[in-house]
Amino acid sequence: MTLTLTQQRLLWWSIGLSALAYLAFALWSGWREVLLAFQEIGVWPMLAALALSLLNYLLRAERWHLYLARDHHAIPRWTNLRIYFAGFSLTTTPGKAGELIRSLFLKPYGVQYHHSAAMFFSERLADLVAIVALTAMGLTHLPSGEIYFVLLVGLLLLGLLVLRTRFPERLLRRIAHWRHDSPGLIWLSDVAASSRPFWRGRLLWQAQALTLVAWLAEGVGAYFILQSLQADISLSFALFVYGFAMLVGALSFLPGGLGGTEATMTGLLVLQGMPLPQAIAATVIIRLATLWFAVVLGVISVMTLPAQNQSGVSE
Repeated sequence: MTLTLTQQRLLWWSIGLSALAYLAFALWSGWREVLLAFQEIGVWPMLAALALSLLNYLLRAERWHLYLARDHHAIPRWTNLRIYFAGFSLTTTPGKAGELIRSLFLKPYGVQYHHSAAMFFSERLADLVAIVALTAMGLTHLPSGEIYFVLLVGLLLLGLLVLRTRFPERLLRRIAHWRHDSPGLIWLSDVAASSRPFWRGRLLWQAQALTLVAWLAEGVGAYFILQSLQADISLSFALFVYGFAMLVGALSFLPGGLGGTEATMTGLLVLQGMPLPQAIAATVIIRLATLWFAVVLGVISVMTLPAQNQSGVSE
């Protein structure tokens, strides 16, 4: 079975509109500069960046597999990998919410929607922790950076402690009661309850280690691209630029962080002394090697998923 016609249209409209917006940005920034930057980078650094992005996706897919195993869902690893990659087809949606399409593909395997939503929620939080950690690595470049670093680490530890408790689900249920037992809030409290085991014990550290290495790999890929463009930027600052730009993009809730991530990355590179045309070109290429590479793999995965993996999304 396949996606319904409406779901297919939504998928292609989301990808198409995001791609058009990005094409417009590339043309506005100067396509000649982007082409010249591609030529300057060369084949091997670009392949290295793509390989590191692929490593990022594979490590995050392994984290997803650990979450599924925790809930005792026996899904073949190769099938699970393709389902996970299929979610990337809608990664350009605000907050990557479109990646919840995985819930539809997992339903035939007995994975309830609130369980897959809990895994998605846990993923986003794990990604946030890792990206904030990357950002913190470069804070020493800023005035009073050590203070910001301590504050960030403290907030992360506090957040992890709260997630290990029943406080989030109890708070949501109390608010739901005030709102006359709102079904949406009750469902969110169930998601919070299902998420709690992912933030305890060995699974917490396994998942977070995979996440940190995954985003570190993609940040190093961005560093390779910048170095190939002769940018005078250290690895720690490159990780800060990449992490902070991703953080701004996520908090903007724009589709795929489009606009917010690019503006932040370009601005930080310019502040570090990189010429504006070169900084824009570097930003476009980094995003092509990370965000848009994931979207391409996601579309391929959706198109090649076996029929039984889509049985929960047919009309």
